[in-house]
Amino acid sequence: MGAKTLMSVEEFDRLAEPDELSYELDEGELVVMTKPRPLHNRIVISLTFELQAFVKSNPVGEVFNSDNFYVLSPNTKRAPDVSFLRAERAKQIDPNADIPGAPDLAVEVLLPNDTVSAMRRKIRQYFAAGAQIVWVVYPETREVEVWREPARAQIILQETDLLDAPELLPGFSLRIGTLFG
Repeated sequence: MGAKTLMSVEEFDRLAEPDELSYELDEGELVVMTKPRPLHNRIVISLTFELQAFVKSNPVGEVFNSDNFYVLSPNTKRAPDVSFLRAERAKQIDPNADIPGAPDLAVEVLLPNDTVSAMRRKIRQYFAAGAQIVWVVYPETREVEVWREPARAQIILQETDLLDAPELLPGFSLRIGTLFG
């Protein structure tokens, strides 16, 4: 196994992304990610729409898409598929810069080439940087893992189950099957 070439956040920020790729920075290592396909995007759009509608009626925070980077450590920048910041945190961010720390809620929709080990690492990074909840959506099995600690998923939800986060989104719930159309 060859030596990894590590880079700083500043070097990462100067990269130009090709059309079919996007990047994240994982503890100094450049992670090349393929652009998502329609199934992934449908799930992300569905969840974003539901969260946005809830937050519009209940101004408890702000929902962000994957165009927003979170600086999880000096050498780690992640862009969750969907994220949520509580209102008091959202008011403190610089709208022209990447967001320091983890989102309060991070949502990752698994892509076919994502590995379980890479996803677990990302979950640990979110929690180490202050996330309260992580949802991992599995399009193939139509399930959602709910993480409230980095050690293990608290629960795995099926299509008929309700997804919620009462500590962050009081009153929000969504039937899992809704995400898959």
